[in-house]
Amino acid sequence: MEDKGRENGVAAMAACYQKFDPAAYLQYNYTPPRADFARKDSIVPWKLACLHRAFTEDVSGELLVDIGSGPTLYQVLSGCEVFNKVILTDFLEVNRQELRRWLQDEGGCSLDWT
Repeated sequence: MEDKGRENGVAAMAACYQKFDPAAYLQYNYTPPRADFARKDSIVPWKLACLHRAFTEDVSGELLVDIGSGPTLYQVLSGCEVFNKVILTDFLEVNRQELRRWLQDEGGCSLDWT
C-alpha cells in the first residue's frame, strides 16, 4: 500500500512540473531586480560571488555534476574554470531543451548566459 501511495505522489509531482515554464522562471529570477548587478543587495550577484569563492577556494576536480540544474547554468559557471568536465542534469525535458538551445547556439533562448 505504501508503494502505491509513493507512486501516486511521484506521478502527481511529475504532472505538476509538466506545466513548468522555463522562460517565465528565467525572466522572474535572472533579470532585474533579482539579477541587478548595479545593486549590492541583488541576490544573483551575491549567489555568483559565493559560488566563485567556493570553486576558487574549496572545490575542484575532474568532474562536476549538477543534479537538478533547471533551465540555468549560473551555478556551474565558476566551476568551469576548475573542473575538466561539467554535466548538467534535470528531470524536465523543457529545462534540458532550454539549456541545449543556448549551448548549441540554436537561438530562441530565454536568457543569454554569456
